[in-house]
Amino acid sequence: MTKSPATVLVEYIRQESLMTDPDDKLDWPLYISYFPDVKTEMGAIYDTSGKKLGRYMTGTVVERFGITLKIRSKDYNTGWVKMEAIIARLDTIKNEEITVDGEDYIIQNVSLLSSFKSPDVEDGTKKRRLFVCDLMLTLK
Repeated sequence: MTKSPATVLVEYIRQESLMTDPDDKLDWPLYISYFPDVKTEMGAIYDTSGKKLGRYMTGTVVERFGITLKIRSKDYNTGWVKMEAIIARLDTIKNEEITVDGEDYIIQNVSLLSSFKSPDVEDGTKKRRLFVCDLMLTLK
């Protein structure tokens, strides 16, 4: 695999029109592994710790990749609605094929590890709301 799991999931979310590519300069851009301070309403996906489930006798390792999804919004309800929409779509994934830079992947499923949370406002701001959820991604 030459793309990170976060990169594959970002491409999927953008293709589903749940968020946009930052280069397109549209609403709700989705970044990989950072939150730039350029807009209020945006998202970012981070690769986090996963879990190796084992190895088949053929040598194939089965792994669930850890992902953190963060959404930033101008107000609580807007962020809650956006996060809820993304999670609802991810919850329907069953062997979705996706191509990233000419490489084919299959997202077998995405599992929410717990309900998403809003840990208050973003540090250093008075109004930017943050929403965070941790996911596990099965990918091949």
